[in-house]
Amino acid sequence: MGTSAGGWKKTPRYPGNSERVSEFRINISNLPEGVHERSLEAAADHLGLDARFSEQVRAAAKVEKTSRQLYLHVEFTTRGTFTCDRCLDEFHKEVSGSYGVVYVTDTQADDGIEIDEIQVISPEANYIDLAEDVRQFVLLALPQKMLCREECAGLCPGCGVNRNRSKCSCPNEGIDPRWEGLRNLLEN
Repeated sequence: MGTSAGGWKKTPRYPGNSERVSEFRINISNLPEGVHERSLEAAADHLGLDARFSEQVRAAAKVEKTSRQLYLHVEFTTRGTFTCDRCLDEFHKEVSGSYGVVYVTDTQADDGIEIDEIQVISPEANYIDLAEDVRQFVLLALPQKMLCREECAGLCPGCGVNRNRSKCSCPNEGIDPRWEGLRNLLEN
């Protein structure tokens, strides 16, 4: 195992090795002060993401090192196969987002930077492992309601046909009379 240009640790992959080194580690031991940009990529299962995520997780990391702290900004993207909550069809969706973290060796942080989190690290720390943070932010980027498309018509509650593919022959039921008062409010 060696270190590549830019301070990234080359990580061999051993099948079945549960204690593999993360591909999302940044070597900070000899990182000079200033701004450094890195590209990271790993299989979704190496980050602990479930089988819905079918493609590599890619991240662009920007590290700004000062004498007292490290500011990290990460933009990530991946794709997955999900089940629509309305029609139950499977669909592919890109999942992307970004986050920022300040790593400090004491409890003081720069108030001028907009961040999502502050983490205290040892002054002797050689690496920052982003794998768990990226995994969590990928999961947080998923919408609560997964839809194949915004205008998805869903399943017919009467016969169960997918209304995106065909019309059903169920009678068109009117609005429940208990909701009629709300409809009148909307019309006025």
